[in-house]
Amino acid sequence: MSIVPSTRLKVVSVHKLKTMTCYRKYYWRYVLNLESKAMNLNFWYGGVLGAGFEAMLQSQDWKAAMLDEHEKRCAGLSINSDLVAEMQLQYRLIGAILAGAATQSAVKQMTLTESQVPIRMQLQDSDVLYCGTADGIGDWKQIKSLFEIKTASRVNAAYLSALSFDPQIYSYSMTPATRGCFQCAYCIFTKTQRRVKRRQTIDEFVAEITDDIVARPDMYYQWHKVSLGKSTLEANREDVEATTAIMARQFDDLGDRVLDYSKWPKQPDKCFDYAGCEFLPLCKNAATWQHYLRMYRQRTILYEEERAELANDRVAPVSTSIAKKKVNKKAAKVVKKKVKATKSPKS
Repeated sequence: MSIVPSTRLKVVSVHKLKTMTCYRKYYWRYVLNLESKAMNLNFWYGGVLGAGFEAMLQSQDWKAAMLDEHEKRCAGLSINSDLVAEMQLQYRLIGAILAGAATQSAVKQMTLTESQVPIRMQLQDSDVLYCGTADGIGDWKQIKSLFEIKTASRVNAAYLSALSFDPQIYSYSMTPATRGCFQCAYCIFTKTQRRVKRRQTIDEFVAEITDDIVARPDMYYQWHKVSLGKSTLEANREDVEATTAIMARQFDDLGDRVLDYSKWPKQPDKCFDYAGCEFLPLCKNAATWQHYLRMYRQRTILYEEERAELANDRVAPVSTSIAKKKVNKKAAKVVKKKVKATKSPKS
């Protein structure tokens, strides 16, 4: 397997900025450009739900949007048999949640005029471009608003308070593309904590959750407004500029040593964020990390501008003679076949 690393910093995004809390993780993901071949159920869930809901707000076929996003996120990933069963169940629950959301008056108060809005802004303190993609822009209660979808296992007062300082939204608010948006309308979806009971069929469980959504919709989704204040916007701009400048200096200082993993220290307290870092096997065996490349693949380049970061002929791509392991496509096809068969009637 061969990979093409990034040896210079030309682009930052919200995801890059968040990853800077652990330099070693940044190294694996954004210098060597690796991502795990294993399916991340949480990312899959958020992506499928988000695609369906955005389509719904634009009066499009949200069931088709869900299926398209599911297929896209399964492509080229390993999915074990246990995960297949869980994905089948979660796919049906997403459908039930969105079907219930379509009947809520709050949803009808949001008109999405643009979705997946590209964000670009040249930073002032470094020769770096800020890139991002906002979920959407529209009118919420007749006020022009940024729109953001969140998924959470539990929503409490602390969670809602933290949204008032969401760096993602404030970063998007700094750009010309979102000028005129003075608030962000969050739709927060909460995953059910219930599990299939003993001797209960999947159909019975889905029916139980569907009934509960009708009876207690606030337990599954809620809207939350955040006003985008000028002082907080300026504070966030300063944070983005300062954090990016620090990383730019890291690249400049390392020079030809940028591909040396030992120059990118790990942060052990971050190893178990989000149920465990995908790069734990590499950190545990850092000196021989090449032997574990069969578990990873080249990271998908999200923004075209990132290609300017990729190594040229002066820096050889990292490579290994380890044979490629065939990706388990069969499991993904099983999920695809199952979700097509379980699509609910068009609403």
